[in-house]
Amino acid sequence: MIFSYWFPPANAVGSSRPLAMARHFAVRGWRVTVVAGAAQAVPPSFEADLTGFDVHYVPDGWLTRRSSFKAERGVAAQRLTTTLRLLAWPDNIRPVARAMRRRGLALLAGLPPPDVVLSTALPFSVHGAARDVARAAGALFVADNRDIWAGNPYKWTAPFYTSLDRRHEAATLSAADLVVSVSEGMSAHYRTLYPDLSDRVATVMNGVDARPAAATPYRRNPAGLRLAYTGILYGERRDTRPLLRAAQRLGLPVSIDFYGSEPEIVLQLAAEFPGLAIADRGRVPRDAALRAQAEADALILVVGTDPWEDTLLPGKLFEYAGSGRPIVALANSESDSGRVITRYGLGIASIDEEEIANFLARLAAEGCESRAAAPRDLTRGHQLGLLEARLVDMLASRTMA
Repeated sequence: MIFSYWFPPANAVGSSRPLAMARHFAVRGWRVTVVAGAAQAVPPSFEADLTGFDVHYVPDGWLTRRSSFKAERGVAAQRLTTTLRLLAWPDNIRPVARAMRRRGLALLAGLPPPDVVLSTALPFSVHGAARDVARAAGALFVADNRDIWAGNPYKWTAPFYTSLDRRHEAATLSAADLVVSVSEGMSAHYRTLYPDLSDRVATVMNGVDARPAAATPYRRNPAGLRLAYTGILYGERRDTRPLLRAAQRLGLPVSIDFYGSEPEIVLQLAAEFPGLAIADRGRVPRDAALRAQAEADALILVVGTDPWEDTLLPGKLFEYAGSGRPIVALANSESDSGRVITRYGLGIASIDEEEIANFLARLAAEGCESRAAAPRDLTRGHQLGLLEARLVDMLASRTMA
């Protein structure tokens, strides 16, 4: 049984990992039941094949709807949204998570008891729902974490919740039979903070999903470069300016398309860099975003350079890797993202403008053919196979005991 607030058709990057988990385990012969949110904060345009497993959706309640940011709201409504987001604890999805818990418990009455109950966060509150259902079913509880929660600078919360967050995280993860993270840096973070959990922490990276061949194969335009960024920019936390300054130095036409980013930030960047053709392409269906990635000369990934951000290994990196196009990552070269990009020859990870400019100049002069296939270690099937093997061993040990 999988608990995830984000799930298709919600067009959010957080939907990809739980969908891949459901598909993997269903194909491998597990009976899979998903208890998912029905998020109204993003368009329902992630078209996906959901055959082979059951999905039970739980709609947003009033608090979750009102505390989800939407660009079309006026100033007063946005202020209310911000206030609700800051005060909601442990997060603004908690009412939905409680309803997901109730749905999960109700499902136990009509299903064979699950062997494993897995929740994937963020939002962190889904872990509590899965924990309670796992206890009721006598199942293994697996807390999968796409991001850290307590101490996360991207987390919207009131300052007086900080110490409470850490205690809640410790208690929740301590209840898990297995704590999964998406990078070695994140696993090291948990082992350092919670040494009692060290032998229960495992790394299962995101992975490259199989995708159909591009309908229009990549074609290079020697007259200039086409760069693309798909995703939100998190305000000023994802600063693309070092790359934009590097691109401006090239002395040739460079277009940069932003898909699903905050329009006001893209407009500001276009005003700051008039020598670049910066365009806001708006929110598009997932298929359109993947097509834009496959057609670009290079893809922009902004991870950040704070020590905490060095542990990030975002799903976007693997989505980009699946396109076959080179990645230009604004990240420390020794970060988790930087090491993966370097080890597998996926592009460049740097915060040095001259290094980035040199990479773009070589790309403009020489081009780069699309990679035919992703490295096996980075495929979703390989990574989820690691998780499945760990769960099989845990269940076997429990049976023997």
